[in-house]
Amino acid sequence: METAKNTDLPDLLEHLGYSVWRVGSRYHTTKEMDSIRIKDRRTWKRYSNGKGGDAITFLQEFCGKDFREAVNYLLEFNGKRSRDSPAPRPKPAQAEEKPAFALPIPHPDQRRVFAYLQKRGIAPQVIRGFIKSGLLYEDSLHHNCVFVGRDSGGKPVFASKRGTYDLNGPGFKGDAAGSDKSVAFRLPCDPALDWVAVFEAPIDLMSFCTLHRAVTSNAVALCGLYQGPLDTYLRENPHLKRIVLCLDADGPGQEATEKFQAEYTARGCEVSVKVPALGKDWNELLQHQVFGKEIAAPNPKHFQSKKEGIESMADLGKLISDKTAADTQWREQRQAEREAASSLRDESVAEIAADPEVFARYLDMQGDNPTYSAGNIAMVMKQDPEATIVFTRDRWKALGRFVLETEQDKGSKIFVRPSTGRGYTLADAFDVTQTQGRDIGTPHLEDNTPEMETALAALLNYSPVQVTAQEELGAPAYYDPRSMVLAVDPGCPDSEAFGAIAAEIAQARFHDRGFNRAYSREGCELSAQSVAYILCRRFGISRELPDLSKLPELFRGRQDQGRLEVLNTIRDMGKQMVGGIEKSLAPPQRAAPTAHRDTR
Repeated sequence: METAKNTDLPDLLEHLGYSVWRVGSRYHTTKEMDSIRIKDRRTWKRYSNGKGGDAITFLQEFCGKDFREAVNYLLEFNGKRSRDSPAPRPKPAQAEEKPAFALPIPHPDQRRVFAYLQKRGIAPQVIRGFIKSGLLYEDSLHHNCVFVGRDSGGKPVFASKRGTYDLNGPGFKGDAAGSDKSVAFRLPCDPALDWVAVFEAPIDLMSFCTLHRAVTSNAVALCGLYQGPLDTYLRENPHLKRIVLCLDADGPGQEATEKFQAEYTARGCEVSVKVPALGKDWNELLQHQVFGKEIAAPNPKHFQSKKEGIESMADLGKLISDKTAADTQWREQRQAEREAASSLRDESVAEIAADPEVFARYLDMQGDNPTYSAGNIAMVMKQDPEATIVFTRDRWKALGRFVLETEQDKGSKIFVRPSTGRGYTLADAFDVTQTQGRDIGTPHLEDNTPEMETALAALLNYSPVQVTAQEELGAPAYYDPRSMVLAVDPGCPDSEAFGAIAAEIAQARFHDRGFNRAYSREGCELSAQSVAYILCRRFGISRELPDLSKLPELFRGRQDQGRLEVLNTIRDMGKQMVGGIEKSLAPPQRAAPTAHRDTR
């Protein structure tokens, strides 16, 4: 019986017609069944279904023999190896239909997963990051950790389940039915990095992320020692040239490390090795550092032959340090650019506040570009004194115009909201003369037209006080701050009434129904007339510039932000009324092209 059990399995399988090759120093596998592993030539295990045993069970499983037939065959095989013995024919392989993949039903909360992983030493910030990214959750039925593997398009194709109850021994481990093992578990690839770190298990990967917080991408957990997930990651990201093997420090992990290092080096990759300083894997090292768990260091003799590789694998720390330094440099450069742009804006705003001619130029620009902030208008004026109508590259594209090739690098810097909606970033704005394409229509209101009537009705809707008709008023319109009534002379020409009504509505809005105790008509006159001028400019109505002799008084005692606040108050009131009038003139039938959000 012992003779049969101790049959040399690689020799037996070759005798049976299988193609056998070595994996590391202690294992073998076959071409026909790459999920099978033969250990020390005497025992086997098939990881695809968990079955295993010795030579007897192999013949029972794959050759259709019962116990007695298997033992007799093996005794004959071992006793008559020199003679040709009729080999039992393996059962024909039956094509197994792969079950459809489906993620386990999620639990409404992640409390047990969170508690379990924290017990393993993983930082709360790392756990939240994985959950938020859709890479981890708690299943509803058994409260397992579910590690989700996503393909290059972000679609879930793999799920590794890890039990959260392991007080009486190793917890449950298994993959969801239909999981794509060639993807396994991985973090997204940053195209700016040329390396990928490789781990055995998702918890090892999360442990490493806790130990090295700068690592947020470019990592693969094989969920075993099958190299298929690494091959898939490299195929999908051909720019990756360096592989950092972070497998376990036990026997199978280091034997796989030797194999992978040789194989991927032969493929032209730069392969380095990084093993935990203590314990068999990264989670044991993490628990030692977090909880003081007592663990033994890896056997130095076992790794003596790999000393050079391990030392060179400290490169991962350098890679992380380099990335952190590069990120810091990038942030500092962007901050310097923002500070330079802010200084340019403040300088231009100071010129607008001090020079009537520059202020008049500002009113023209603000009327032509009512959606842009006063600060951005000031920045464009400083960078391109001849600019008229400006938009970002994407906005011009939405309007059917494209920036000329020769003008691509000649835009004016402005502040815009990024897609995240948080903070501000710099973007290029281009004058209409720097573009070509479809003509852009500019609104033009004329007297005694339905459009003018519609515009006047929309404008009057912005009056915060009662509006009355009063003939022979002596002016097209007048706001009386004592009675808080806006009087309009119905006999005035439409275009004249439009500008006057806009100015008097601005006066009424500055008064704020009497709540603005500092209000005076004289003090608000220049601001109100500026609002009216912006509206008339926008709708093609001729109107004289305001009396700019009071410009010094408007900005007296104000510094950078104070001056900008005055301009933005004028702009905000004008933008609001322009928007309402435009909407009344051309109610949108469908969503308009998205422009950058309001800027500072």
